[in-house]
Amino acid sequence: MILQALVNYYERLAKQDNVLPAYGWSWEKISYCIVLKDDGSILEIQPVEKTKHIHPKTQKVTYTLASLIVPVYPEGRTSGVKANYIWDNTAYVLGVSEKLNKLDEKYQDFWKNVQAFDATNSKALQVLQKFPTFWNEHKQDYEAECNKKDFLDSNIVFRVNSLGKQYVHDCNEFKQQWNSILEQYLSGLSDGQCLIDGSQTKIADLHNPIKGVDNAQSSGALLVSFNKDAFESYGLKKGKNSSVGTDAAFKYVTALNHLLRRGENNKQRLKIGDAITVFWAESANKQTAVEAEEDFLGNLINPNSEETASSTDGQETQSLATILQQVAQGIPLNSKELRPDLNPATKFYVLGISPNAARLAIRFWYATTLDEMVRNIGQHYLDLSLEPQPKNGLPQIRHLAYATAPIYNKNDKKETDYEKISPQLAGNLARAVFTGQFYPQSVLSQVLMRMRLDGEVNFTRAALCKAVINREMRLNKKNTQEIPMSLDIEEKNPAYLMGRLFAIIESIQEVALGKSVNATIRDRYWGAASATPALVFPMLERNMMNHLAKIRKDPKPLEKSNRTGQELANFFDKQIGQITVGMEKTSYPKNLNLQDQGRFVIGYYHQKWTPKIKTKTGEEIDNPAAENTEVSAQNIDVQA
Repeated sequence: MILQALVNYYERLAKQDNVLPAYGWSWEKISYCIVLKDDGSILEIQPVEKTKHIHPKTQKVTYTLASLIVPVYPEGRTSGVKANYIWDNTAYVLGVSEKLNKLDEKYQDFWKNVQAFDATNSKALQVLQKFPTFWNEHKQDYEAECNKKDFLDSNIVFRVNSLGKQYVHDCNEFKQQWNSILEQYLSGLSDGQCLIDGSQTKIADLHNPIKGVDNAQSSGALLVSFNKDAFESYGLKKGKNSSVGTDAAFKYVTALNHLLRRGENNKQRLKIGDAITVFWAESANKQTAVEAEEDFLGNLINPNSEETASSTDGQETQSLATILQQVAQGIPLNSKELRPDLNPATKFYVLGISPNAARLAIRFWYATTLDEMVRNIGQHYLDLSLEPQPKNGLPQIRHLAYATAPIYNKNDKKETDYEKISPQLAGNLARAVFTGQFYPQSVLSQVLMRMRLDGEVNFTRAALCKAVINREMRLNKKNTQEIPMSLDIEEKNPAYLMGRLFAIIESIQEVALGKSVNATIRDRYWGAASATPALVFPMLERNMMNHLAKIRKDPKPLEKSNRTGQELANFFDKQIGQITVGMEKTSYPKNLNLQDQGRFVIGYYHQKWTPKIKTKTGEEIDNPAAENTEVSAQNIDVQA
């Protein structure tokens, strides 16, 4: 199913000019072009023009290497010596490299291929075949150029100056002979039935590597491979175990490499943990264009800073959020109020890939429709919604896994250790978002553990606790009321109320002691209060009464507030009374399970950062505790 969908995607893109190469060709990063005179000598070594990118917000200018379509042997290159035709890196083309291993062998192999071409009717090939004679005599003259760091081991192509701007590998005479080489290669393969399209065809012995997966081998890793006896059966060797036709093998690899390409404003590639997620669309009748649907879903799944740089882009992001909310609540996606230009029946595929030594592991695979995908993502954001929200909105899908990583202080700045994110958890989290199924329970335990260890209670962590708990209750059809999005003074859950109370006690301490506090009660007692409240809450309440007494005597305990100490103390008293009256039990529980620990977090978050609190009569009063934190909801997250 996966390979078949990728083959169909290739065939769709192949109809567009210069998007995907034909069999035996590949997009490759090229750094330099050696421009030759007619006698085979070097006129100049010319950098291939790089692609310029200007960030619309920061105006920072970056450059990426140019990509050219060049000939590539169907089996690719393994660890041995095997030169490409007409182009390659400096080790093969010039015999120079930072790595001295088999340099002469590589150089000889490359030029043996070049000399094997019939140059009778091709001036470009004639000139190129003269080059080794010149290079062997004048190599030392170019020593300074060859030793440049950005030149060594970069990829090189050739062109003849008198023939214009066309590269040698683009001349018709070379292409005709290259086709003959490909036909000869195919004739040596065995026949069989392709598992993808069912046709009788040549079966690929080796599949080309997949590039663009982080932490995999730089030369690429394989999705289908059999290189040991333990992986083979019934006497079938190499690719014959999978029986994929050469044409289909080329198409799925090329399509996947296109989806995995870095940069180029590629919204179809998303990194979550160690997994790279790609997604693409397929029209039901194979004739209808689906670019609008892909672009729409790309903005939902993978918005980046460039798209949100301008006010217009910000409005578009807000528009997408509105669409998500309305679709999740039952309004058809293609209605006049939303996006009548989209076809909700468009098929969508989501593929998660992780590196595994020289191979790639499929983390998850999901096939659905645009309508269902948007509904699932919309439900995810509804589950994640929590008030107050950060100024930049709900966290992107790719940032969710960061909530499970440790946060530490470095040079008075908070940083996240992304290496500590569990790969399996990140993949399971992405699957839950796209499919609408349960979030992994390990997300809740990991987030709670991180808050106990580093003391950071931020928006993303609290929102994930809410999402995991509410979705579990909804899918299991429990009668328990879901956790509210904003502060709910009517909520009677003891864990939620204890979280609110803990936030009040912390705020009282901060007002009473000011900046002289070296470590707040959150720094010292968060873990115990949220897991074993009976051990610490009685002691915290005793200290709270002493701090309240100090606040009452202070004429103006807060610099940025007009309230007197007596007024602040009265506010805290009312909040404490409202919370404790709502608690049914007079004693604190000895232990809280994971679900209740999550409710504790959300109660704390609501009380700590809600700027205005509604009373039972509907009146809104300012929350001086939120004012005193000097930390607004806009900057409580540690962003990636």
